[in-house]
Amino acid sequence: MLNVEDVVYQNIQVTKRDGIRYTLNGREIDIWDQEYRNYHSKKTVDYIREAIIANEKQNEDLFPDIVGKRREKELVATALFSGSPIMFRGERGYGKTTFSKAIAKLLPEKILAIKGCKIHDDPTTPICFSCKSKIISGETIELTWVPRIWVRIPGDPMLTTRQLIGGISIQRIREGYDLDHPEVFTPGKALKANRGIGYFDELGAVPTALQTLLHELFEEQQVSTSEGEIVPFKLNMIEVASTNPANYRGTSPIKEPLLDRMEIIEIGPPGSVEEEIEIASRNSFIRHSDHAEVVLPDWHTKIMAYTVILGRSPKECDTARKIQSPPSCRATIKLFDHLSSRVIRSNRHVPLLRDYGEDLEVVTLALAGRIELEYGVKESKAEVSKMLFKESLLKVAKEVYDKIPNDKFDDIIAELTRVGTPRGGAYSIPIDLGSVKNFRGLKYFSSAVYELCGCYAEDDEIFLSAAEILLYALSMCAPRYVVKSLNEFIIKKVEEK
Repeated sequence: MLNVEDVVYQNIQVTKRDGIRYTLNGREIDIWDQEYRNYHSKKTVDYIREAIIANEKQNEDLFPDIVGKRREKELVATALFSGSPIMFRGERGYGKTTFSKAIAKLLPEKILAIKGCKIHDDPTTPICFSCKSKIISGETIELTWVPRIWVRIPGDPMLTTRQLIGGISIQRIREGYDLDHPEVFTPGKALKANRGIGYFDELGAVPTALQTLLHELFEEQQVSTSEGEIVPFKLNMIEVASTNPANYRGTSPIKEPLLDRMEIIEIGPPGSVEEEIEIASRNSFIRHSDHAEVVLPDWHTKIMAYTVILGRSPKECDTARKIQSPPSCRATIKLFDHLSSRVIRSNRHVPLLRDYGEDLEVVTLALAGRIELEYGVKESKAEVSKMLFKESLLKVAKEVYDKIPNDKFDDIIAELTRVGTPRGGAYSIPIDLGSVKNFRGLKYFSSAVYELCGCYAEDDEIFLSAAEILLYALSMCAPRYVVKSLNEFIIKKVEEK
């Protein structure tokens, strides 16, 4: 009969000389062979260090899934190489979770683990009671492949010790319970992150009493029973946590002793409109689905990105001063998705301005639920969302207008009057594919459109979208000559000089 103290407290380290037999998929293997050597007996931090060194030798981006944030990437690499737990601090939607997953990708895609183990024990350094027992008894150890481990431990005010750490009862072992019995050992989410990344999402929402339990886990990487008895579970993991800034709604103070055990790295919004667009493009659900091929031209991606960016920019945008909690990158992502959805349902692959909705429903759907307004603001969230969009649209329109050659302005207006339908001294031009042939026949106007489209100008839908934003820019910056009216533009004749 096994001695309880041997099972619970003995540290086990298997070497090749010990002659322990291992099988994988029903076949005996030598885990010390080159084929298997990299998938066991290593600390998580060792895998991380090896990946950092390899990437730096190749001068490759260590975290290609993260757009921009060069400084933050360097800080994360330094903290990881030092074996330090990391705390990402920043407002919602700025990539804290994505960063934690990017860290996990530094680990091997798979590792060898003892089959059936609840915490994917290493074949040579088991820590759970049942796996130790198998090694001590000299049993043949059956192995399995386990995908790289990333476990989210969500912050929740109702989180319990059992959910976080699990149920561990040394007394039940002494009473003769089987080592796999749930009353002996049921791992919580923190223990399930063994040999991987444990991501403590919104640590500030974890009850203060439970935060105390994490002191030991973060510093000594071991846990205690609910009765306070130390169990030498020397966990092999990297702890990554996230929290919102101080004074953010829904958070609790994180205890100073716990903060002292982590390296705090601030995560802010994207540094440019290009980064905002890249993040939205990478994370858009619709654009990545197999059945849909949507093209979002530069002018539309900028309109959507600036809508969100302006909401975070009270110095630049008066409307942003009405906002207490600004929109995150998720608002931009959903704008991309919702606009793409409307395009697909309209049986097209390139958006037009009308796809944002007659009353900008697409914009309010993406933004209104992702902002909080300052106390006393008279406008609704939907109205503020529309205001941001209109300011963004005007910003992009000015950028487009500035690309029109000054010496060709009168020629462009004159050309447009020739292809428009006469209406009360002016000329109407509808925005539909039927107008593309006429647009292409205009020397100066089509040249300005080609300047926007570049190599994509041969696509009629892209050409039409570019023509529309060019006409819209004229209507906003030169209303004396061009006026927007529903799905058409009214062109006024240039007066003879």
